[in-house]
Amino acid sequence: MKNIIILALVTSMLIGLALYATVFRHAGDDLLKNKALVTEFFEQFSAGDVDNAFAMVSDDVRWWVPEHLPFSGTKNKAEYLQIAGSIKQGFPDGLQLTVMSMIGEGDKIAAEVQSYGQHLNGKTYTNKYHFLITIEAGKMVEIKEYMNTLHLYQLIQP
Repeated sequence: MKNIIILALVTSMLIGLALYATVFRHAGDDLLKNKALVTEFFEQFSAGDVDNAFAMVSDDVRWWVPEHLPFSGTKNKAEYLQIAGSIKQGFPDGLQLTVMSMIGEGDKIAAEVQSYGQHLNGKTYTNKYHFLITIEAGKMVEIKEYMNTLHLYQLIQP
């Protein structure tokens, strides 16, 4: 009887471990897909392909930018696409957004990003960003975009 109880306990533990490993592996797969999505977004944007980049963004995204910039606050996709259009016009040779590092947990990806571009006004723009991105069903649904807002403000002032 004692051996049967031990066998039942060991079997139960092994089944639990197998289920945990399956869930953990699936979560790891999702995390890798989410990181790939974020990387692809910045690569497409940097290549000037705003349409393909924003195909990865939900229509009702909540995209937040801090401080007192002309485009600060929370925007949806249509509103942020207008900002992206202004960015494209301000950087005729393109604005490079390079992912320097990423970390993720659950449905969130934190990305450290560096920008580089020559602005229309002749100034070189390099800024460091932190994006906290929430992804659901393969789309970005919330983005918090942190940066040196003073540097950007000084760039866009006449």
